[in-house]
Amino acid sequence: MRSVQMTVLLAMTVIVAGCAVPPKFDGPGSFQDFANVRYQCIQETSARTSSGSANQYGAYTTSAVMPSCSAFQACLASKGYYAQPNGKFDSASIPVKCSR
Repeated sequence: MRSVQMTVLLAMTVIVAGCAVPPKFDGPGSFQDFANVRYQCIQETSARTSSGSANQYGAYTTSAVMPSCSAFQACLASKGYYAQPNGKFDSASIPVKCSR
């Protein structure tokens, strides 16, 4: 039973924590243009995600509105921004939490 609880907890952590969006991008324009496109993509790709579990001690649920990682990346790519290890736009100061 304990291993099932740990598996559920790990799965929920992955879902809630989302995935890491690469911190550096290349693309057209200035950093301000990139930040505006990023904001637009967050707005366009956000949806409610929920998860929960129950055991003999009670129940736990969580719900949040966040973008899908793949949809967010696709939106950025459609606007000319691609993740690059040495990209000119460092997005570490404007992080995005996304869901799988």
